[in-house]
Amino acid sequence: MADGSLLFLGTGASSGIPVIGCTCVVCTSSNPKDRRLRTSALIKYNGKNFLIDAGPDIRRQALQHQINTIDGLFITHPHYDHVGGLEELRVYNFIQKSAIHCMLHTESLEEVKKLFYYLFSPSIEGQNHTSQFDFIPVTNQTGECNFEGLQVRYFCYVQGNAKVLGLRIGDLAYFTDIKSYTDEIFEFVKGVKTLVVSALGFTPSRVHLTVEEAVAFAERSGAEKSYFIHLAHEIEHNYVESLLPQGMHLAYDGLEIPLRINDDN
Repeated sequence: MADGSLLFLGTGASSGIPVIGCTCVVCTSSNPKDRRLRTSALIKYNGKNFLIDAGPDIRRQALQHQINTIDGLFITHPHYDHVGGLEELRVYNFIQKSAIHCMLHTESLEEVKKLFYYLFSPSIEGQNHTSQFDFIPVTNQTGECNFEGLQVRYFCYVQGNAKVLGLRIGDLAYFTDIKSYTDEIFEFVKGVKTLVVSALGFTPSRVHLTVEEAVAFAERSGAEKSYFIHLAHEIEHNYVESLLPQGMHLAYDGLEIPLRINDDN
């Protein structure tokens, strides 16, 4: 086992917090934990940086946390709040003089091709821009691989009409944008110490777990510690944190937690 960490770059829902034009108590809060950029995270391991999603706030997140290299990128799914900042990553091509290795589901790759069509089209000079990313698509619901020196297991589930890539890395399981799932997911997370799962708010959602549903998911997972992400502006950090069972927490932007990573998985 080796040491690593997970840094929460953003923990907010698709609109971010504060929401444009909103004057609710959370959007006007002076508590920095109530200010949330779009959900993204960074795994630090063995001197390498692995980014989970690149939303529209990634430039600000990278500057704030001095992320000067990206060794790998996981795209969980192709919704804008998780891929809107892909174009911002081109600077890493110049810095590293290489493509960014990117793991995603094959269906997500097809959607990324539509959103960022120009990355897949020859330029005027006849050069192909696909060198910005070395895409590694997965096709199965579940599997495992060595991704740039990081042993990764994955489990795919469906949110609306999008395939979402859930991750298990060492003693961590990471699920964003989750609502519907089968019992197989609990076999996947069996033995994890740390769970990260989305919990949009208290209002029922067709495509996101509520806080109560996320608590039930966390309890069933058996994880020692759980952190909730993708939080909407009805979540006032200090108040909701006080309601959670022992071992469960609201993640917040800038929080960094330790990970134990099994090199052999």
